[in-house]
Amino acid sequence: MQLRMFPPIALCAVGTIAAVQAADIVKPNIKPGLWEISVTPRMSGEMPIPADQLAKMTPAARARIEAAMKNAGAKPRVYKECMTPEKIAKGFEMDRGADAASCKRNVIASSSSELTLHDECNDTTRKSSTDVHFEIKGGTQMNGKVHIVVTQSGKSTTVDSTLTGKWLSTSCGSIKDAEPQE
Repeated sequence: MQLRMFPPIALCAVGTIAAVQAADIVKPNIKPGLWEISVTPRMSGEMPIPADQLAKMTPAARARIEAAMKNAGAKPRVYKECMTPEKIAKGFEMDRGADAASCKRNVIASSSSELTLHDECNDTTRKSSTDVHFEIKGGTQMNGKVHIVVTQSGKSTTVDSTLTGKWLSTSCGSIKDAEPQE
């Protein structure tokens, strides 16, 4: 599955991934249509928020952020995603915009059924290290793990996410992109 298809919580987890060089990644064997993606993130470490921004927060706001970080993986987040042939053709592509220049990608393994990447990003305010591993089975099932360590303002946060996906049907119905399910 392409990284851009993972909904907001997953995108947060894979947000440190650099732009893909098309020649390095093999097109994934994914059946087009409606997919269900389940993402379970676990966060640990310190909030990488600069001290001056923390000082401006009310105790209640800070407590909400800490609680959200602690409870991020309390239950899986489920999304439905319409996988078009165009999305699949782009593979594991992700637009990094201005951050792309600070990132280095190492494609460890790439086939139509498996992808393993290691990325290092280092800009003037933040460092990150990302390890990604996805397996696709029969074009209709996907399993993945993402491990990210982000260091900013002398504080490190770790996000470990597991992802599972399954193909549901050839028709996406009313779903155009990715939509969270209740």
